[in-house]
Amino acid sequence: MNRIRIRLANEQGNVALFVLGLISIMIILFLLILNLAGALVVKEQALSTSQQAALAATAALYEELPGFILTYEKDLKEFIEEEEAAKEEADPEEPEEGEEPGEEKKEKTLDELLDEETEKLAGEMAGYTLNEIRNEALDRMLAKELDKGLGNGMLKKKLSEELEFDWIKSMKESARNTIIANGGELDGAVMTVFDDGQVVVESSHEAGAIGYNGFFANVKENLFKSSKGPEVKFVQKIPGWEGRTYSLE
Repeated sequence: MNRIRIRLANEQGNVALFVLGLISIMIILFLLILNLAGALVVKEQALSTSQQAALAATAALYEELPGFILTYEKDLKEFIEEEEAAKEEADPEEPEEGEEPGEEKKEKTLDELLDEETEKLAGEMAGYTLNEIRNEALDRMLAKELDKGLGNGMLKKKLSEELEFDWIKSMKESARNTIIANGGELDGAVMTVFDDGQVVVESSHEAGAIGYNGFFANVKENLFKSSKGPEVKFVQKIPGWEGRTYSLE
């Protein structure tokens, strides 16, 4: 009788251990599923943050262009006037028939060309905001002007200089601020200008694991994602600006 009781007690103990072990395994599997789901959510957050940062950096570039155009127009006008004065001094020409002395064919300004391009795009880009249409018009207009090579490539030189010494700073700052505002991590974040005319931002969000009894405890990892902004056509015509990478830390 005592042996039967001992055997039953042992069996009950073994069953209890088995059940406890099974429960522990189930909890670990459940936590694993939770952590995988959490990692997917964090990856989506990282993707959204990088997308917004790339858009913000591209928007910062476009914000610099109107002021630049005004300055460039003045510099180009001065350059043309100096060239014409030097040419006139070296080889004076008689005015053509019907043309008064000093009368010249007036070239359209970049602002006028921009307005024309904006008007053309208004029909093509129905449903877009005026700002989006204006940015696209800016891009196309500058791309055409870069092809002309006016002023011995003055536009190309000045755009490259502005990018080098000013605009990149604004673009980096916009990308950084966007990452921070979205709860992302600056550690390891980078901005590439340009990849086929697109700003690329790679950033991360921190994923923390849910732990149990030593499993997954204190496990943290930055999950990285990269995204591209909209294509900027005119930068593809400026040499030396493909694939430059800048830290956002």
